[in-house]
Order: sequence, then structure tokens, then C-alpha cells
Amino acid sequence: MVSGRVVHGAAHLPHGYRIVWRLNGWRSLLALSPTFDVTGTGAGVDLSGRVSILPGRYALRDARGTLSWAVVPLLVRDPGMTCDLTASVDELSLSQNGRTRRAWGAVRSSPGTCARAGDMVAGIPMPALVAQLTTTEDGIKAALAAQDAPDTALATATLTDQDRLILQLHAAGARLVPGVSASSEHEIELPLSALMR
Repeated sequence: MVSGRVVHGAAHLPHGYRIVWRLNGWRSLLALSPTFDVTGTGAGVDLSGRVSILPGRYALRDARGTLSWAVVPLLVRDPGMTCDLTASVDELSLSQNGRTRRAWGAVRSSPGTCARAGDMVAGIPMPALVAQLTTTEDGIKAALAAQDAPDTALATATLTDQDRLILQLHAAGARLVPGVSASSEHEIELPLSALMR
């Protein structure tokens, strides 16, 4: 349900989530596009940032706050695992202009455990992680590493401007997963539509 006006309003989403926006006149002038201060709250979510919108173009700037794993199954079709991690976001920015995407910033998580969905075996311990987002020639990339070894990538996810998602599990990441060979790289490529709800 949506209430309020274009310049200041709120949307109540399924599962108790809520988005509130307010037009930021000064930022709109600087960005030469309508820019809103936006907050999102709900179970395991407390995020804020600025969103600029024009036809075929958007930008999310200075996103910050916290996000729990509870949101993942609402966005991703059959994630295949459960985790008790909580992520923190600080000054994360994303943009898309036509089919061209850009991203910069980092997402950090608390230590915790992850397990295959429905698996009765004890979860796999996960260290505190950091995902560094960067822009590539053909999309955006997130390199996942342990916070105490940020230069050793555990996994890499690349979202291309053609809406293809390429997931790579590197040797250091494979060593964290029982039963997975760490002697070679593992890669999966699929269309984004196959993953997202």
C-alpha cells in the first residue's frame, strides 16, 4: 500500500517491510534529476540512501545501514542455503544508465555460519567477510574476501551489462566448503532472470 505524495510518501511492502521517501530539493538541483532521501526498514533491514531517477536511468548514492540474510530468500529464487550473517553497508553507490551499470563501495558481514537449505549437518563457519564492489568494462563486480585477508578473494560475482551473472569460487573459498575441491576454480554463469524473483 502506498500513502502520501510523490514528494513525500511511504510504501508498505509484503512481509512487514516499509520504504519512506522525501524529495531533496538541493540534491535534485546538483544531480539535475529528482533526488529522494530514502529509508527502508523491516525484519533485519535498516537502510538509508539517496535515489536519483530519470527515464532509463537511476542512481543510488551513499547507502548505509544493516541488512540480514532474511531478505535474501525474498529477492533470490531458491538461494539453496541459509546463513545467520548480518551485513553492514557504508557509502555504497550503484547506478544504471540504459544497460550500463556502475558500482563502488563495500559490504561487510559479521562472522557466522552457513548451511545448505534443509541440511541437518552443522553449518559451515564463516569468517567476517567483506565484498568490494567495482566497475568493470562490461558491468559490475563484487570480490568477496575475509576481512582479515582482504587481498585474497574467496569468490567473485560479476553482473554484466547483458544481465548475465558469473559466479566464481576461488581456491581459498573452496577450502571453506567441505567436499569441494580446492585444486581448481569453479564457475557458474546464468541469466540474472533465472536467479531473481
